[in-house]
Amino acid sequence: MLCFGLGLFFCCFVVFFFLIPLLLILLALFPCPVCRDFAVLEDHTLAHNLQEQEIEHHLATNVQRNRLVQHDLQVAKQLQEEEDLKARAQIQKHQKDLERQDCEIAQEIQVKLVFEAEQRRRQEEKDEDIARLLQERELEEEKKRKKRYPESQGHTVYEENGGTKLRGTKQAMYDTPRREQELSDAEIARKLQEEELLANEEDQKAAQVAQDEEIARLLMAEEKKAFKKGKEREKSSFERRRHDQDWKHDASESTRSRSREGPETQRHKGDRSSSRSQPPLDDFEHTRYYTSQPSPLRQIPKAEHSPKGSRRKQ
Repeated sequence: MLCFGLGLFFCCFVVFFFLIPLLLILLALFPCPVCRDFAVLEDHTLAHNLQEQEIEHHLATNVQRNRLVQHDLQVAKQLQEEEDLKARAQIQKHQKDLERQDCEIAQEIQVKLVFEAEQRRRQEEKDEDIARLLQERELEEEKKRKKRYPESQGHTVYEENGGTKLRGTKQAMYDTPRREQELSDAEIARKLQEEELLANEEDQKAAQVAQDEEIARLLMAEEKKAFKKGKEREKSSFERRRHDQDWKHDASESTRSRSREGPETQRHKGDRSSSRSQPPLDDFEHTRYYTSQPSPLRQIPKAEHSPKGSRRKQ
């Protein structure tokens, strides 16, 4: 039994280590049609599996890229809306600042006009008081003169150095030119004062017109700047939206065309598209803040008093 067992073991050892490799070598050198067909089928199956894996990987990459593009578009749209809101708030704040400055300037002009009107009224009252005092003084002097030289004395005759003279007539001859001179001086002073007041009013009106023109010019310039900035912002926003829509449309068209093509074409195109870089996110990011420095305080031109009155007085 032991010898039989050893012989069986030796036979199995020889078959396993010598006959099987020999058969494999013979099959490799002289393959049979069944083995060859099996190898071809196995290679075809392996190639098909690899192609399916590549197609699935390519489709997954396209899906991921499309999701990334959609997410980037949403982020870009959100950022655009936030920037639009910030710009709109900045414009409203700037307009409120301009309105506040205009109100302050209008109040200052109103206060100045009221002050000038008050000064003019006081000056007129002062001039009226002076004219009234002068008139009262003239009346008092006239009364004193009449009391000092009554009319009865005008007919008294006195003799001096052998001649006769009428004292009242002589005094009237001296008083009449002086009274006329005083009246003419008062009339001239009144006319000069009226001319000076008219000249001051004309100067104030001219200064007011110049101030109004300056304020209108500054307001128009600010409105033009704001309108121009709004146009530029709308134009840039429209171009960005159109660029985003075109890019999204191109991405969707490329995905559809790739899904229609055959596996081999997709595999070759997948190799080429994998070498491309994904679209940068910098195209969707932009920093556009409407910062406008507050306009400097506008200087109010002061009304220069015309020296017409002083020249006329001279």
